[in-house]
Amino acid sequence: MALTPNFGDLLEPGLRQIFDDKYEEMKEVFSSIFHVDSSTSDTERDSAITGFSLLEETGQGAPIQYEDPVQMYDVSYVHKKYTKGFKVSEELMEDDRYNVIKKKPAALARACRRTAESLAATVFNNAFSSGTGGDGKYLISYIHPRADGGTAQSNASTSGITLTETNLNTALLAMRSQLDDKGMKIGMKADTIIVPPALEKTANIILNSSLRSGTADNDANYYKGLLKVISWDWLSSSTAWFLLDSSQHELNWFWRIKPEFKQDNSFDTGMALFKARFRSSVGWSDWRGVWGSKGDGLSYSS
Repeated sequence: MALTPNFGDLLEPGLRQIFDDKYEEMKEVFSSIFHVDSSTSDTERDSAITGFSLLEETGQGAPIQYEDPVQMYDVSYVHKKYTKGFKVSEELMEDDRYNVIKKKPAALARACRRTAESLAATVFNNAFSSGTGGDGKYLISYIHPRADGGTAQSNASTSGITLTETNLNTALLAMRSQLDDKGMKIGMKADTIIVPPALEKTANIILNSSLRSGTADNDANYYKGLLKVISWDWLSSSTAWFLLDSSQHELNWFWRIKPEFKQDNSFDTGMALFKARFRSSVGWSDWRGVWGSKGDGLSYSS
């Protein structure tokens, strides 16, 4: 609760500057990673069924071999509500010489954006350790079960490979080897790399140098411009890195209610009330189209 005794500086004449929330707003990143959609219900549900395996050679007059599709995994996105507010006395609103309090609703808008970034980043921050998908595994795992009961698949580096040119090639090949739930090739191809700020320089050297990085040879850089580099300040690990196929991944963000701002006044107390609110959900419907490494050089066993 903001009362005049607590904010005396706002009432003092002659102060050159009131230090307010003047930090530059960070660019929104999550919307360049996730598929962002609107929702009109309290929950969104995704489901899928498999395709079919390869056709079989059939002799003249021989019967066709029929194959049933297999039900895959169901995923629910349950929207949650996020709120924040503040209260200011009418006297402080009236006597604030520097209009600092009047700018505070804008700070709520910044808080909304930061909250959205933080929530979206949990998908990657928890990718190796918590939050299971429809198949009961973490987003990044080397034991994703197949719906048809076939051999489990991996989208993880079990040795936590660090980000180098050689290891990037290993990861790119691993992405291309991802199969559907009938064991068929699906043409998965990474076009984006997501890194923490600590790896931003390394990623750009590998991917944007004119010549091969880290060698004395004069070879052209095969990787130049191959991937879009996204450096995300909200990633908690300084070593983990991820590849995405932006056209095929199933990382989803739903807006049930986009950030909204309201103001009211208490008749009895004269307090001005401000609040911000949004409802959203975030997660993934399928692990395919994503690959990850902890980047710490340690074995991974989930």
